[in-house]
Amino acid sequence: MNKAVKVTLTLVVVIILAIAALLAYVLLALDPNSYKPQLENAAREQGVELHIDGDLGWRLFPTIAIQLGETRFESETHGIRPSSVQEVNLAVGWRELLQKRIAIKALAIDKADIHLTSSEQAATIAAVPASGDQPVSTDDKSFSLGVEKFSIANSTVSLEEDGNTTLLSNIDLSTSDVSLTGDEFPLAISLEYRADSSAEPIRLDLDASLSLDQQAGKLLASNTIISVDGAMPESIKLNFSAAVDIENQSGELTDLSATAGKTTLTGTGAYRHSLPRSLQLNLKGTEINTADLLVQDAAAESAGEGDTAADSEATNLLASIFAPLAILEGGTGNIDLTMDKIIHSGIELDNMRLSLDAEGNRLTINEISGALFGGTVNATAVVTNSATPRVTFNKEVTNIDLASAFAQLADDIDITGTLNLKVAGETRGADSDALLDNLKASGDLQVENPVLATINIEQKYCEIAALVENTPKRSESWPQGTRLDNLVSQFRIEDGKLYLDDYSTAIGNLKMRGDGEILIDEQAFSIAVITRLEGDSTSAEGCAVKSTRVRDKDIPLLCEDSFATAGARSCKPDPEFMNALLQNEVIDKIREKTNLDEEKVEKLEGLLRGFLGGKKDK
Repeated sequence: MNKAVKVTLTLVVVIILAIAALLAYVLLALDPNSYKPQLENAAREQGVELHIDGDLGWRLFPTIAIQLGETRFESETHGIRPSSVQEVNLAVGWRELLQKRIAIKALAIDKADIHLTSSEQAATIAAVPASGDQPVSTDDKSFSLGVEKFSIANSTVSLEEDGNTTLLSNIDLSTSDVSLTGDEFPLAISLEYRADSSAEPIRLDLDASLSLDQQAGKLLASNTIISVDGAMPESIKLNFSAAVDIENQSGELTDLSATAGKTTLTGTGAYRHSLPRSLQLNLKGTEINTADLLVQDAAAESAGEGDTAADSEATNLLASIFAPLAILEGGTGNIDLTMDKIIHSGIELDNMRLSLDAEGNRLTINEISGALFGGTVNATAVVTNSATPRVTFNKEVTNIDLASAFAQLADDIDITGTLNLKVAGETRGADSDALLDNLKASGDLQVENPVLATINIEQKYCEIAALVENTPKRSESWPQGTRLDNLVSQFRIEDGKLYLDDYSTAIGNLKMRGDGEILIDEQAFSIAVITRLEGDSTSAEGCAVKSTRVRDKDIPLLCEDSFATAGARSCKPDPEFMNALLQNEVIDKIREKTNLDEEKVEKLEGLLRGFLGGKKDK
């Protein structure tokens, strides 16, 4: 071996041994247990009772650090119930160590189990013992605390408040170069969240660059990325920048972008936590399909075809509506949301816009509008949150294609046409049954070019006319349905029923009017149809009528059935009318076939009507 190489290796070995000897001397000369009182006093000054159960020792790898075993602590000031940490490592500075001084540069906590009693103080656990460029020191400078790096691993935090327990588990947190004077530093957090012990965990990951100016009371967050898994079937990713006023407990969000599956939201927001609270959100989004985003409730999954699924959906709807009120605790808020498309259970609402204001226990929906079933819908509402929530609303729909609407909402109803309506109403209740049972509304509707696919009203009228005129049975088959002229009506909704009041329509010369009711839950109908022929035929495809007993007379029909079974037998002539009509036919035949004088005919007519229960035709 080359002599120069041997000399070099010898020098390296000597230097290493010298450093090791010096380090061994320092470590033996300094007993970390002597600093227990300083650590406990430093905690006590911050309002925390700290008890280090075991001895303090040295850890040499990967950095020199003082290692604490199990440590217990609690704080009435900060709302911390008896808690513990399995292991704490306090990394120390080399230069200070060689001067027989302890300068803590980094703090690493492992397996913490922290119990909190107040959400207002929950941020205490995340407070980094940072001191910037002014470390906290003892008077003799033998001990200083100037943490440059801070980390928490494998830890748990539980918050018990108002009888509810919120659990944060598998917490990992790391930061470095923390400054209180406005310099930027990184922060990374990952954890699992449970609203209660039985709930499925929600995974949250956060990466951000923070800037904290303690003197000005300002916190800035830039390039913030939050990922959430488990809250919805699709992962949620948030990107934003924020400016927080710590003293006033308020902040603003800018450059906000949220994605979940195919859905993207962008916008801005502002929030004030101090009372009175306030919230402003201005968001614009692409397409939302609730089937991809909403976690199906377990009760709904087990309900099958029962009502529990609908009740759960209505409960979730009310919870979503009242969520801003719960956050604001009586404050004010405004949300302005536009979406390219919302898809729910196959129903598509395009170009949706929602504008709402919140104040106290009231939500005012200034506008919820969009394109639906080939037309448009526009509604306003006031929702009052109380022991029994109340809703008042106004709604207008224009040019709705009934075929498309019923295909999605009630496929048993086979009616086509174009619907226009205006309605105002109110309801109250906390679930779908109560909201429907207590619904009261009224308005006006118009259906352009309506077609009843399974009922032919013209056929029923012509069959009555043929019976009176004793004409042969029609040789051509009748169409299955009825094509009507435009239908207009007033309507009411109450007691779970839709009432049609004084509707009117026509088939050519055959005018129709009447009223009726539709049983919403039972999907059934009972509608009175008063027909009147104003001409000598009903329509080009209908029948000619000569009898004055039928023409220009009100002939009542009654249409009753369920939408699922509606057909040719659903509409029948009024029995009392048919009885009177047959009596008149019998009396006319008596006049024709006998030579009785009019006085005797009238007496016979009286006896016949008395026997059959009819009245003399005027």
